[in-house]
Amino acid sequence: MKLYESLTPQSSITSSNIFSFVKVGESFFNIMRSLGIRQIFGNPGTTELTFLKQIPKDFTYYLALHDGISVGMAEGFYLATRTPQVVNLHSSPGLTNSISFIYEAYVSRIPLIIIVGQQYSNKLVDEPILYGDFIKISSGVVKSAYEIRNEEEAIKLFIRAYKESITPPYGPVLLSLPLDVAEKEVKDYLQFPRHFVGSLCDDMSLEFILNEINKAKSMAIVAGYEIGIFNAYEELMKFAEKLNVPVYNEPYMSISPYDSSHPLFMGSLSRYRASDILKELEKYDLILVIGGWINYVVFPDVDLSKLNVIEITFDYKEATRRPWSTVVCNPKDAIIKLSEKINRRFEFKREERLDSVENTFLNDIFKEIKPYAENYVIFSEAPTHRDLLIKNIRLKPSSLYITRSGLLGWGLSAGVGYSLSGRKVLAIIGDGSFNYSPQALWSSVRYNTVMKVLVINNRGYKSLARYNLNADWLLPLTTPWKVALGYGFEAKELEDPKRDISWLLGDNKRKLLEIILD
Repeated sequence: MKLYESLTPQSSITSSNIFSFVKVGESFFNIMRSLGIRQIFGNPGTTELTFLKQIPKDFTYYLALHDGISVGMAEGFYLATRTPQVVNLHSSPGLTNSISFIYEAYVSRIPLIIIVGQQYSNKLVDEPILYGDFIKISSGVVKSAYEIRNEEEAIKLFIRAYKESITPPYGPVLLSLPLDVAEKEVKDYLQFPRHFVGSLCDDMSLEFILNEINKAKSMAIVAGYEIGIFNAYEELMKFAEKLNVPVYNEPYMSISPYDSSHPLFMGSLSRYRASDILKELEKYDLILVIGGWINYVVFPDVDLSKLNVIEITFDYKEATRRPWSTVVCNPKDAIIKLSEKINRRFEFKREERLDSVENTFLNDIFKEIKPYAENYVIFSEAPTHRDLLIKNIRLKPSSLYITRSGLLGWGLSAGVGYSLSGRKVLAIIGDGSFNYSPQALWSSVRYNTVMKVLVINNRGYKSLARYNLNADWLLPLTTPWKVALGYGFEAKELEDPKRDISWLLGDNKRKLLEIILD
């Protein structure tokens, strides 16, 4: 079972290297084409123009009005296509504008190649305007960063960046491309090296898991984002049904991994306190975490190593951080092989969890949305109301995406990027989130995507109000629907829930509806 390999056309693979001379930028685009990548995301500047003027006619440059939004759009497009994406950023200002969005890609394990326009290669020692040490600037938010020093290195480093981005754990890799190097000529090899990543789970690790399952008196599964990344939804459901064990979402769910209407589904674990997770899971002898992070909470107030946990992940960095037993391999392969070998069925009877309803008005709004939600992929960035949304909307596999890093502004940007694939997107976001990236609406209009936006106006940072802090700087008042009009969206404020939700979701027009909460 392989994850990625080069999509080089078979007709171009020969026993010898055939090449012609082309500019570095042209060679980059030729490599991208051979990999099935026909688009690039960005917001252009002077140091990128020598590269960008070489864009072939069969490519699309997706323009964002803010550098960070271009990264968010690329991440959304990846989530829709599962193909690594390329972003072009404008030197130091563009890179620093984008750091938080790159961090989201790093945490969410999204493979990106980030090309940053650099000043002339022979002038870097003078540190002219727009120059920057991109290696230092990006440290901690990319897998690796490389300064291209000459045309001979350029192609080698582009190939290296691609390979590294798709070698687990996936993530962004940065290339600093001097504007003069982009125009220099190189040998353009037509044969692109393939890259295979082994992912099979070995028998010894599977036997260990099977033995632990057979010893346990009770068991639960915690499903994480890797179920979505590796498209293991059906396999997970059949595995849970065969064992007859409950399934939880990981605490800080970023990709919905399970059908919320399934009788074994127990909802999401608390994203606030580790003690809440301990209270919920300590009743089980064994916790099998598949492709997720159970410790990923806002307040790690207790040590979860008290639980008997086995974690299966393809992220070796995540595995090495944990004190419990870990197995590093493709979670889909693990589920398939465990299902074939397992001969155990637990006694489990679902008990309904009693959840309090925080906002009855918003609860009714989400119920109005539910019949329409089947037709949309939802990007949610309303932290205060996240749990209420999850309780009220039927979540099918990969039907809901949420920022994994906690970044504000990602939901709208990534939602627009996802909609570029042709899918219908509903973004449900708070007013605080909207104010981080309203420019993303322009890109939706420019590229004619089906984008719906529901803004829940909390009249301030309501997620912080719960900490009993009374301060006027927690109450910025804005009117998002008026802002949306300026970017070309149909927009209005909600008056009648049933009628206005139908107005928002009942057609294929770009619309924004604002709900003001008291």
